[in-house]
Amino acid sequence: MNGLGEIIYTFLNETLNLNANLSDLILIIVNVALWILIGIVTNRISKFVIFKILRVKKKGPKALTVANLLRSLVRYLVWFIVLMVVLSNLGVDLTPFIASAGVVGLAIGFGAQEIVRDFMSGFFIIFDSEFEVGEVVEVNGFKGTVLTIGLRTTVIENWKGERLIVNNGNIGSLINFSRNNSIAIVDFGVAYDTDLMRLTELMPAFLEETNNKYENITEWPSFLGVTELADSSINMRIIAKTKAMQHFQVERDIRRDLVIYLNKHDIEIPFPQVVVHNAKDN
Repeated sequence: MNGLGEIIYTFLNETLNLNANLSDLILIIVNVALWILIGIVTNRISKFVIFKILRVKKKGPKALTVANLLRSLVRYLVWFIVLMVVLSNLGVDLTPFIASAGVVGLAIGFGAQEIVRDFMSGFFIIFDSEFEVGEVVEVNGFKGTVLTIGLRTTVIENWKGERLIVNNGNIGSLINFSRNNSIAIVDFGVAYDTDLMRLTELMPAFLEETNNKYENITEWPSFLGVTELADSSINMRIIAKTKAMQHFQVERDIRRDLVIYLNKHDIEIPFPQVVVHNAKDN
């Protein structure tokens, strides 16, 4: 930008008749502003190019995660270059800075081992695809949906709206609930005077109806029979494999349909009762 700088300086000094010191000051401000503008424009263009090349909209969460990572790296690099150029134009001698960069970097490395560990863990998480944005995971006992995966931290939000911001290097035990099918488990009870043979004969029709009704069920439901002899009921169980993280809704749907189905066939669903005996007067 030396040519542009000379033109601006000539305009300020000769055309506007400003003194040399004021012209130099204005030239410095303009120069810095131009480089900041270049940094902003470059970052925006790089974001567009990265997202376009990786086809984020078509490829989904993993592409989005990698795109955000590359965007962060490019942003840091661009602003570092802009800073060096601005300092150079301001007359700052960068030679001592560059010479001491290695020593400073080594010192920082010893003092920032945890940060380096977080960054390394972030790289492995992203490129090994252990989990991705939008998936449901449990990290160190906290279960929720992954909102962002950065180089240093990962943000997870649970169903209450609570957010866990965890350093990538501190992610120990991890369970990913979004990679495999889930299992819906529905326990229900019937009265002790229920004809269990008749109930067993009725269940296949109910299971077929359930399987055909809900798209989230991936495998034919199973009636496991009696699981417990409780105080006031004979407890039974139905299980069904579902798409990842859809088992809660499937359980609710099956329970509702089951109540309607059993009532339709006059099969009692008991509830705890307390019998009170009045003592007779002598």
